[in-house]
Amino acid sequence: MKFSNQRKFLAIALACSVFLGACGGGEDLQSETVAQMETATSPTDAQREIALGLATASSNTADSTEDYSIRFGPDDFVGDDVPVLDPLTFVNEQANDSNALLSSNLAAGVVTKWNPGHYIEYGSNAGDFVIDAGLNETAGMPHVKGIMVRANWRQLEKSKGVYDFSRIDRYLNKAKAKGKRLFLTLGTKTFDGDKAVPDYLRTAQYSGGAFRIGTIKGTYGENASLHDDDVRNRLIALVQALGKRYNKDNSFEGITFTETAFGMMVKPLSDAQKKQFFSNLAKVDTAARAAFPNSVVLQFINYPANLVPPLFQNMKDKGVGMGGPDVFINDPDLERSAYVFNDKAKGVIPIGMKVESDSYEAVRHGGPYVQVDVRKIYTFARDQLHSNYVFWYRHTSRHNPWQDVLRMFKGEAFPQGGAGGLNAGCPSKFASCAPKL
Repeated sequence: MKFSNQRKFLAIALACSVFLGACGGGEDLQSETVAQMETATSPTDAQREIALGLATASSNTADSTEDYSIRFGPDDFVGDDVPVLDPLTFVNEQANDSNALLSSNLAAGVVTKWNPGHYIEYGSNAGDFVIDAGLNETAGMPHVKGIMVRANWRQLEKSKGVYDFSRIDRYLNKAKAKGKRLFLTLGTKTFDGDKAVPDYLRTAQYSGGAFRIGTIKGTYGENASLHDDDVRNRLIALVQALGKRYNKDNSFEGITFTETAFGMMVKPLSDAQKKQFFSNLAKVDTAARAAFPNSVVLQFINYPANLVPPLFQNMKDKGVGMGGPDVFINDPDLERSAYVFNDKAKGVIPIGMKVESDSYEAVRHGGPYVQVDVRKIYTFARDQLHSNYVFWYRHTSRHNPWQDVLRMFKGEAFPQGGAGGLNAGCPSKFASCAPKL
């Protein structure tokens, strides 16, 4: 059955409000328990138990992970009658200097750090205690290669050109101490009152820096104003600073960029602004590949279906890997807008899929709520999505799926070596791959 844009959005919003936990907090994970959040105070015994999976947070408390924000709006679910942009559009408009730099790197036989396998994923407010817990739980698992930690743009750039990478350094050192690696997720989209971009961008020069997005809870987040070229340039400057610091570090596996969905925009962008948003995102991806020639770069894609194809074409052309913020084993919308590209990416560019909290609790966006077998998630990510990397959110609430993941990892039938059963082949777009430089 085909829905109009508005009907589809209303259906999803209704499902989210009825089945809490089926649709939401997604990439930003703003609903983490207090035990998982970065705080100046030590967690209580009860919070420690929740973080370690020894107890479950009540679904009607402020600490619950079940009070999700909706991540999508009507503009993300375009109808079948909306024309798809030429897939070569963003490839052809890339700056010559970026193309020359990429071509030079590939011709020079640059080695890419390549450690495919399973990683533990954390949100932007994850604290030391919960990250230490995850690293300790997987210390003896060679197929668990490391951790993925999200940092929002605002957390990294305190004022124009003034960067604070201490949080990244801290978690990178924690991973190194356990013989693991770090993926950084650079967040440009937030929910529930959090700000995504630095304050200096909040002027007319930068189109306000970000546009507001709403949630079904009546709160607001924001998404970076990437339709503005000046905002794009400042994000590229941050990416270049990160590349200069971490590209050559053997324990820094790569950098990822958050989902492409706009969110529930309070004031919708025009069609021209939407196209420019994706055009500039393509330029950020290209710049990131140039800044991280020895590291994996991943762009998470999902919606809208008419703008993702040209973005993917540019990613494939530049050697930027693809992935997604959700592994839903039966989601027709994602199959049409995102998963359709996994076959095209297989063996050519890296593929990294993220198992968010709602992926454990529904087989598609909008529910209904079901307890999903983590073995089915793994099999789907491996066989249908051809993943080189799978990022497992350390979700310890409700039915505590993280403990199910650990049991799966420890099971006799689970591949204990190498990439933990995932595709370990070096992508053809890379000159060569090696565990370290």
